[in-house]
Formats: sequence, structure tokens, C-alpha cells
Amino acid sequence: MQVNRTSVRGVPVLNDEELEEIRRRKMQILMERAQQAKQPKVMEPMANGLVNLLTDANFWQTIQQTKFALVDFFGEWCNPCKALAPIFAELAQEYNEKVYFAKIDIDRNRQTTTQFGVHSVPMVIAFKDGKPLGKIPGLRSYKDYDMVLEQLIGKGPDESSYV
Repeated sequence: MQVNRTSVRGVPVLNDEELEEIRRRKMQILMERAQQAKQPKVMEPMANGLVNLLTDANFWQTIQQTKFALVDFFGEWCNPCKALAPIFAELAQEYNEKVYFAKIDIDRNRQTTTQFGVHSVPMVIAFKDGKPLGKIPGLRSYKDYDMVLEQLIGKGPDESSYV
């Protein structure tokens, strides 16, 4: 297509077809950007909305792949641990794509339990970039764990660590 351009003071003047093509391309770019903005950003690729079971065999291999993780050291015989399970499951769903949640049985996984000096359960340990940040001993409320998670991922009101 040959374009007849005229100029005003040496500046080319675009015809209607050229202007329409520029508008169309600009609108397409804006729509793509808007679509990308709607998609939630995945902060933790390993997070799946579930509480995953870890063992001595896969603990470090898994944790070192995470950016943000919360691990529950539990005993099957422990009633506070049983009370923590639904709280952890709800948090895992709420923080899906943000934090990796896992649990490890202290009786079946002595090596990992010993590495962290876990002597009582439940014991929740927070990890950032595959490194332990701190321990949260005992059963806590949903709100307490939520506050720790907000601080862990950097959204909390205070950057000082609760853990």
C-alpha cells in the first residue's frame, strides 16, 4: 500500500488508516498489560495450597527449593498437633502461591528432628530462602500464625521478626 503523505512545516501528516493502526496496536498493548496485572504473582512456586508431608529423605532437598516455607514438626499422638492441622490446612489455602506448607512426623524422622533440636510438639519452623528463621513452639491461634506469615512474606506492619 502506497501512502500519500503531506507535510505541515516538514512534519509528515498521517492518514486515517495509519492513525487507526497505531490506535489498534496501542489498545492491544494496553489490554495485554491489564490482563497481566489481573494475574496474581506467584511468590512461592512450590506452594500448592496443601500441607505437604516431608521425610528425612526429602526435607532439605524440598526446603532449599522454597522461598517461603512453614514446617510443622508434629507427633501423631499429640492432641495440640491434631488441633493445629486444620489451622495449617486453612493457612495453606489462604497463602497458596505465597508460602509452602509442610509437616514432618518427629517419630519417623529423627534425623531432621534432631537437627532442629525439637523436643516438644507442635513446633513450627519458618524458613526463608531455604534457611530457618525461627521457631514457634506450642499451639497458637490462627491469627498468630497469620501474623508470622505476613511478616515472613514482607507484608506485616512490623519488619521485626516474630519468630
